Amino acid sequence: MMMAETAVDATNWEEALQYYNRVLEKDISNSDAWLGKGVAMVYTSKIGDIKTKEAIAYWKNAIKHAKNPDAMGKRVAKEINTVVNAFYPAIENHYIEFNDLDNSYQELVSRFATLETTLNYATELDKKEINYPETGYELCKRVISIPSKIARTSSNAAWAEGVVGQFSNNEYSRKFARENANEKLVKAERRKGEIAAAAKVIKGLTSKYIGLIAELDPNHYAVKEFQESIEVNSLIEEKLKVKESKKRFNGFTLMVVILLFIIGISLGSTNEAENKEDLLLVGALTAFMGYLLTKVFWKQIDKMLTRKN
Repeated sequence: MMMAETAVDATNWEEALQYYNRVLEKDISNSDAWLGKGVAMVYTSKIGDIKTKEAIAYWKNAIKHAKNPDAMGKRVAKEINTVVNAFYPAIENHYIEFNDLDNSYQELVSRFATLETTLNYATELDKKEINYPETGYELCKRVISIPSKIARTSSNAAWAEGVVGQFSNNEYSRKFARENANEKLVKAERRKGEIAAAAKVIKGLTSKYIGLIAELDPNHYAVKEFQESIEVNSLIEEKLKVKESKKRFNGFTLMVVILLFIIGISLGSTNEAENKEDLLLVGALTAFMGYLLTKVFWKQIDKMLTRKN
């Protein structure tokens, strides 16, 4: 155990794991060795294969064989929080380095979800400690905010690249710059869509951690921050609804105006208007009256369409 602890102090997790195994071969009920083995198992994991299931199994053994299971549970929870905070940056940095790859964001979300299972276990072991749901809340934010920032930067850079490329004197250079910029823009927009889809899933995890925090401290910064984000999202959704309503109104009005303009001209022709100017005037007046009527009744029409949708 002393050799294992020395290896831990030196952050030599492979060696620490070997010593913990040797301890358990001699004493399978050594709860401290099970605890250390679980921690070492996570630290020796590959980014693409985080061994959380094995670690949780070892931590359960640590609690099972402990003289004081409750105290050991709290120790396990504390170690999990430390491990998660130390390991997550490696996942994030890997994404930042390889974010141009098509499946990079899906891998980030998948790896975070795998790591999150250990943090969820920590919150179950010690329900009175606020640090664990705090960690969960902050990491949920990072999984969305960091990639979103990179996607926006990529989109802006692609747009700027396309604009600069058009100043080239060579026609082929301009064409290449335009096509290359378009390709990058499409990729950036697709990534934004992926992030938006993942945000819906992460939102559930965020709400879970906010609920745990609120039980311990209703005035916690995370609770207030989350409530403000909900209000902001509600405003954005309301603006989108208004925008969509205006879009439908403009499309519907255009059809009505064109139709009434044609009807007006037809009526003018039937009444034998003297010249083309008279026909156009009749058509324009009819179309204008139709526009006013459409505007008056649009709210009722929009309600009907919204209800149908």
